Amino acid sequence: MVKDDRNMQDLTEEEKKELIDKLNEYQALRNMSMCATNTATMCDVQSTLDTIFKMLDSLAVRTRIYACLFASRGHIYDTAQATWFGTNNIMDFWENVLQVEANEITWKLEQWTCMIGQNIDECETVQNMQRVCTRLLNSGLRTIAKRHNICINYTNFNTMIKKKLSINIKGWPKGIVFQSPTSVNDLHALLKLRGVLKDGSCHWFHMTPCQHDKFHALLDTCCKRGEKVGKPCKKCADARVPCKQKGKENAPPRKWAQALGSSAQAPKSTKFINSSKEEESSEDKV
Repeated sequence: MVKDDRNMQDLTEEEKKELIDKLNEYQALRNMSMCATNTATMCDVQSTLDTIFKMLDSLAVRTRIYACLFASRGHIYDTAQATWFGTNNIMDFWENVLQVEANEITWKLEQWTCMIGQNIDECETVQNMQRVCTRLLNSGLRTIAKRHNICINYTNFNTMIKKKLSINIKGWPKGIVFQSPTSVNDLHALLKLRGVLKDGSCHWFHMTPCQHDKFHALLDTCCKRGEKVGKPCKKCADARVPCKQKGKENAPPRKWAQALGSSAQAPKSTKFINSSKEEESSEDKV
């Protein structure tokens, strides 16, 4: 279309930039705009999902990936129906492994979003945003570190995460102190943190060997100056005190004690020994 339009030929750089800005503005407005009626909303949902289904099918053919998608309306007055989609035989995973059918998942998802009050508008509270941000941060760290039982140590982040694991975080929002989301009580700050975590602008990354060496040298310099790096863990009140074993007199004897004091007979052999002819003749004489 642009090649056939004579007015679009021989444009200056400023005109090209202006047209690109208008196109980006139109796309952003279209992506974030609201539909006027429920019918228009339902049509928009159906057409968008059909496009996504076709894209996933073609992607599965090209790359042989497995993907599934569940969609539900966000309010009880919406007319869009809950649906699901899966490439290849991915839905057999839910039935064979989790013993749950896809239709049952969509029903529960629709109940969760509409009836139990778990949609986004009703969940944007300080407590829920703290929980969501904590889950996003911990899941990102566990994915990049490939460890399922790790959590962020905000107090000793420089020593336990950056120095020990050579992992750092990039894109933390400005104006928000790097600390646990549970310590942040500002809803706007939590919403901002959730936004950057979801769009990927704030993410975890592996430090290069050069970056790790520089950071390690910086920590050594701070230690030589007498500066505190991190916070030492609190010691228990009963440290270096031998633990008392309660109920030792009533405890069952150990295995080695049972073996030493046992008077059990040796197991009998299952083999049969045939009697000799001499023994048989002596028994007959008797």
